[in-house]
Amino acid sequence: MKKFIAVLFALSVAFLMSGCTASYQGDFLRPQVAMQPQTRILIVTPENGQYGDEEYLTSGDDVTKALAKEMESYSKQISVIPTTVKIEDIREEDLQNNDYVFIPQILHWEDRATGWSFRPDRIKVNFNIYNSNRDLVNSYLITGRSAYIVWISRQPNSLLKKPIRDMLKMFFNGK
Repeated sequence: MKKFIAVLFALSVAFLMSGCTASYQGDFLRPQVAMQPQTRILIVTPENGQYGDEEYLTSGDDVTKALAKEMESYSKQISVIPTTVKIEDIREEDLQNNDYVFIPQILHWEDRATGWSFRPDRIKVNFNIYNSNRDLVNSYLITGRSAYIVWISRQPNSLLKKPIRDMLKMFFNGK
């Protein structure tokens, strides 16, 4: 009986520990070449994310803020377009004043009140990266899932920091 309780306890701890961590994935579309730090960056605010009929009204701004904040480690020249714009519609002047344009697109944004529902928050965001000639340089897709068991409920935007940091590290360091 003691052995059974010990095994049950070990399995419970393993389940809780695996449910207490968020998971992330991210991949560049093309092989990565290191970019120079201190380049001039333009970030376009994406449309807000949705899940079913619910639109998350600050999710586009959340992605932009998270990207700009992590980008500060690599460049002090960061500009933001506060509305959703396609690469073809960006003014020529804005393109000439920047080396790269990051255009995020929220593909999935799911806030599931994980603290009491035990259903994880999920995000999926694609970052298209263009040069000043409107050429697609690369594309990076991140997916994130919160833990199943959390002690403090957070918003899906808390899933952005680590994968964006990893993306920028690879983008600027070529690793």
